[in-house]
Amino acid sequence: MAIFITGGYGHIASWTAYLLAKEGERVIIYDTNPIAPDYLGDVSKKVTFIRGDVMDFAGLTQVFRQRRDEIDGIIHTVALMGEFVAANPHRNVMLNIDGFLNILELARIFDIKKVLYTSTGAVYGAADGVVSEDKNPPNPADLYGATKVSCEHLGRQYESNFGLDLRICRLYFVYGPGKFPSRFINLYRVAFGALEGLKGLRLEKGADQKLDFTYVEDVARGVVMLYKATDLKHKIFNIATGVGNSVGKVVELAQKYTRFPVEVEIGPGRIIPRSEALDISRAMEEVGYRPNYSLDEGIKLYADWLGRTVKR
Repeated sequence: MAIFITGGYGHIASWTAYLLAKEGERVIIYDTNPIAPDYLGDVSKKVTFIRGDVMDFAGLTQVFRQRRDEIDGIIHTVALMGEFVAANPHRNVMLNIDGFLNILELARIFDIKKVLYTSTGAVYGAADGVVSEDKNPPNPADLYGATKVSCEHLGRQYESNFGLDLRICRLYFVYGPGKFPSRFINLYRVAFGALEGLKGLRLEKGADQKLDFTYVEDVARGVVMLYKATDLKHKIFNIATGVGNSVGKVVELAQKYTRFPVEVEIGPGRIIPRSEALDISRAMEEVGYRPNYSLDEGIKLYADWLGRTVKR
């Protein structure tokens, strides 16, 4: 049997696929992008790639019809993030929501019970401090967060009406190998851009904002643990570090570990309506999840990967 991962060559999905394959699981990666991250080469015998778009319901249906006896679960990661949603709201809101609707409908049609959805801490909006699943109801502050909340509610209704086993993990400011700062939201680009040797890294404000930056391998491990967990009391889990670190600190560490001579200018204050960190107590108690990497360790590993990958 195999686990079907949408957006499988993306950042979180590719690491999730890697860890699952390392554990001996067969993985089917479904993505519009045909280029595999380098680390998946180590587990290539356990990974099958299918090129396709989650918005192509007919194409997805054909894949599921052909492989209905192979697929025993789905991990859905496809979504555009942050300001990318607002840049083309009609198309990108549709991608975030309808893409997941297509997956839910295929799970219903082909009787695939287990579905894991990767949501985000952005659903909490501008809540103060460290937020938890019970004490802080969703209150998104932008279109991106609104699409993710919409998908959470949609998935819960499919679970209630059609007997799916839906697991939701809310992730937060994921960084690390597999993601190029130059291709991501502006805050991330400025915070981590020194590791890639980017120029013109400037923000008028944001250095004081604390966010729960989480190393990608920790996130992927949390996703895998939640997917495999049994006898869960809850269905929604924060997967992060539980600790906020300032954007300014990230910038300092990126400059410390980069091999490129890069300057970064970032002013004081906050820049986005987000909480400081996610409370991970529930994931620790029910799933056994704990982050393994400190911010310093994670950024050093990220610098090593970008140093090997980026040619300048």
